[in-house]
Amino acid sequence: MSTCCKTPPPPPQMVAAGVQVLWAATLWMLPHTRSAAAAVVLSASTDPLNMTQPGFRMLTGAVGWSRSRRRRAVSPRDVKALLDYHNRVRSQVFPPAANMEYMLWDEGLAKSASSWASRCVWDHGPTQALKYMGQNLSISSGRYNSITDLIRSWSEERNHFSYPNRCSGSVCSHYTQMVWASTNRMGCAARKCSNMRVFGSTWREATLLVCNYSIKGNWVGEAPYQRGKPCSLCPSSYGGSCWRNQCSPKTKSQ
Repeated sequence: MSTCCKTPPPPPQMVAAGVQVLWAATLWMLPHTRSAAAAVVLSASTDPLNMTQPGFRMLTGAVGWSRSRRRRAVSPRDVKALLDYHNRVRSQVFPPAANMEYMLWDEGLAKSASSWASRCVWDHGPTQALKYMGQNLSISSGRYNSITDLIRSWSEERNHFSYPNRCSGSVCSHYTQMVWASTNRMGCAARKCSNMRVFGSTWREATLLVCNYSIKGNWVGEAPYQRGKPCSLCPSSYGGSCWRNQCSPKTKSQ
């Protein structure tokens, strides 16, 4: 399971009051070609950018089933916050991107994320769907002010990423999925869980966030985007429309 750190988190009861424990995981798809992909979740000690062989088994921490207490709805405010955060990160990549597409919300992806989050399992899935979509996970044992607090660690992985595809940290794949140029739709869901198993520990209270993406990114050996003048290599379907360094649908209000 890809994580933001190299060591498993302590159980929530061992965390000082007011300190939030936040972990993240991301899905990597390792294909022979774009038409035949094999799914894998990498451990923190593995460098995914150097892995080229398909067919790796899914690597996870200790996974167990827990009870979903209630759904924490992704409100319209949360949707806007998640989209704005992703698009801001995408607009600020360095070196600049020539083909970065503006990201939109997709209710189908959100429903799929909600269905999976309701299981309260610290793992990626469902397996069949992951052939066609990317997925980032985040989990928190504490309170947070904004839903973007749950995804900030993903964008901070940029500090370890060197274009076009080198990672100097334990993992960069949350960030590269966020800024994958052709990934132009996303949908997320959050779920309150109790007695959830996370890396061998039982978290009595946890918030699990699942974000699904299409088109899926993180293709082995490929850069997340093409470098160059912003919007200079946009797909023709955008008709030359550009918004904040991103290829934007003409129908978008600007």
